[in-house]
Amino acid sequence: MEKADLTVAHAAARVAALALLVALTGCRGGQKIDYARPEPVGLTDGGVIDIQVYRDVTTLEFTNTTARRFEDATVWLNQRFSRPVGTIEPGQSVTLPLREFVDEFGDTFRAGGFFATRDPDPVVLAQLESGGVMYGLLLGGNRIK
Repeated sequence: MEKADLTVAHAAARVAALALLVALTGCRGGQKIDYARPEPVGLTDGGVIDIQVYRDVTTLEFTNTTARRFEDATVWLNQRFSRPVGTIEPGQSVTLPLREFVDEFGDTFRAGGFFATRDPDPVVLAQLESGGVMYGLLLGGNRIK
């Protein structure tokens, strides 16, 4: 083999190794979710509060229409998926990507959307956890397509 052939062969081997490395690291999945947990039991039932939740294809939207401030809050969907939202001030509007909601095993909420390969999960129950109290939220609609 000539020196030029060895150089081309080495370059091709390096490109193939790099492509394999990129392919393997690309299959690792999404980001690490550190807030995955089961729905807590034993919380005080705060009843249903006047906050309407709307699903707009791949996002969840709501406005805190109460006079309360919710600190260290977590939104729960379908008694399975959760996402911490921090402090929610009176009058504050919140928009959350549904893909950021996870269950206790780290599985994400199937949000749907244009490139979805599976049917989206419906939102049938929305709750707000804050200060050891679980509040029910009003569902204003589920626009999934």
